[in-house]
Amino acid sequence: MDFLVEIDHVKPGATPTPEAGRAFIEFIILSTLARAEALRAEKKIIAGGPVVGRIALRFIIEAASPQEVDRVVSSLPLWSLSEARVTPLIAFTDRRDHVRAILATLKHNELHKPTNP
Repeated sequence: MDFLVEIDHVKPGATPTPEAGRAFIEFIILSTLARAEALRAEKKIIAGGPVVGRIALRFIIEAASPQEVDRVVSSLPLWSLSEARVTPLIAFTDRRDHVRAILATLKHNELHKPTNP
């Protein structure tokens, strides 16, 4: 099953010192990018990447369960300093089949609607 993952860094209230900024880049950003690249190589992340101009990620994970997604997402160093949203996705064909079934039911109900005398 595929899951859309959205991770957004939550900025601290205070302006970081230059030392804190360097540490954030070194230990959080670069480590997160390295972990995400490893997950891509393992085919856990199947699409996506960093968001342009922001400290944020958007990607699709292929996983067997929500628990597996949770393990993958929480393995990213940025996760502990971020807001993360995970959305389960279904295949387009599954949605199309479901909507067609709804349409068929609606058509059937319309054809078999009781007539008022």
